[in-house]
Amino acid sequence: MDVKLTQNQTQKLILIPQLRQFLELLEIPSIELIQRIEQELVQNPTLEEKKSEEQIELQESSKEEEIPSNERDETMREYLEAMDASSEANHNDGSLQDLSFALPADIQKKQLYRESLLTNNRSLANYLEGQLGVLDLSPDESKIAKEVIGNIDDEGRLVATNEEIAKATSSTAEIVEEIIKKIQRLDPPGVGGRNLQETLLLQLQRKSGDTSLTRTIVEKYMPQLEKKQFDLIARSLSVSAEKVKAAYRQIIELEPYPGRIFLQDTSQVIVPDAIVVPNPENEDEFLIDVTNDYIPQLRINPLYRQMLKDKTTDPATRQFLREKIQAGLDLIRAILQRKSTIRQITEELVQRQKDFFSLGFSHLRPLRLKDISEKIGVHESTVSRAIQNKYISTPQGTIPYKSFFSSKMESENGSNESQKSVMERLKHMIASENKSKPYSDAELVKMLDKDGIKISRRTVAKYRDRLKLLPTYLRKER
Repeated sequence: MDVKLTQNQTQKLILIPQLRQFLELLEIPSIELIQRIEQELVQNPTLEEKKSEEQIELQESSKEEEIPSNERDETMREYLEAMDASSEANHNDGSLQDLSFALPADIQKKQLYRESLLTNNRSLANYLEGQLGVLDLSPDESKIAKEVIGNIDDEGRLVATNEEIAKATSSTAEIVEEIIKKIQRLDPPGVGGRNLQETLLLQLQRKSGDTSLTRTIVEKYMPQLEKKQFDLIARSLSVSAEKVKAAYRQIIELEPYPGRIFLQDTSQVIVPDAIVVPNPENEDEFLIDVTNDYIPQLRINPLYRQMLKDKTTDPATRQFLREKIQAGLDLIRAILQRKSTIRQITEELVQRQKDFFSLGFSHLRPLRLKDISEKIGVHESTVSRAIQNKYISTPQGTIPYKSFFSSKMESENGSNESQKSVMERLKHMIASENKSKPYSDAELVKMLDKDGIKISRRTVAKYRDRLKLLPTYLRKER
């Protein structure tokens, strides 16, 4: 048997650490990103969290602070192109879900918010009871306070009347009201409100600056505000429409359900990576906020930068600092690149799905990954990574990014119809049918076919069941 040495030439892509880190951060949801940052703050002494008043000037400062390396001469875009050319990420179609979670657009206590999100086994009730110590209550008052907290639901609303709580604690409605007011001063802001109006007013009380106009609008003009009747409100209050619009912007930044930051799906809290809201100045436009208020903003500690520059610092310490500072800068750049990628995808979705954002799910037209990737100049696998386990807050609710690429059916004219869109059509058809002669599933199939949507009778039955709509013979009214 002859033994021979042969040489084979193969091409293999090796991801540099900086690119690998970016891809890892791109794929994880915001909650995991926060946890990752918290770990890095512990493990890397050169990293620190920026003060809220500092301006972010990373792109310029990174160039000055970065340790030179030939490996870093390429741009992140070139790295992505190299990676994308050789790898494809699996994309599993997701379906729309009716989710009631959303992120407060204006988080007043970032550290509190972050801690509450990261403490998965902590309930709103436990969190409130943990703050009772600052209220200096007597034993009897403490008993009442715990009864009040026990009647605050998961969304942060107080659902029992003063009389009911008074009866349960052998107290009076007046004393109960005093305790409720104290509890309403606890975090999260707005907790203990008995309705939406009170919840918003409690938050406005904590706002700095003059909020008198905003409070008046919340107290007296919420129905008009919901219809965006700015001119009508302005005339009634003898103020300019611009001031009313400014108040509107302040109101939509408040949290209507302050307790829901403690709500958990079976495995995690759902936090959107982007918020899309109508532009009050132009009803045909939407404002996009790639949310980062609750994500720590990082920088390199100036003391350690100075130590690295100091020639008297011993070589071992300088080497340690060099490695840690570079690791910190790589992390900061990866976080910024993650945010930029999500923003690009969101902007393109808004451009392509304006009817959905304005009118609702029946106007959703699912896209291909390729539609977005070609427009923003990345590979489909990058878009697929970016939408994994991520959510977007829209005027229609908080939904998975994957909903925009959900499972679909081909319509007659070649356009795609999402499951949600078809279900909305079915719901409308059945709601408007003659109750004495309701449509059969076969008739619904034919009606959809006339609209250019081809699905089977079995699929219609499945969707009808999901909508909790009865079969034909049970819908018939005699």
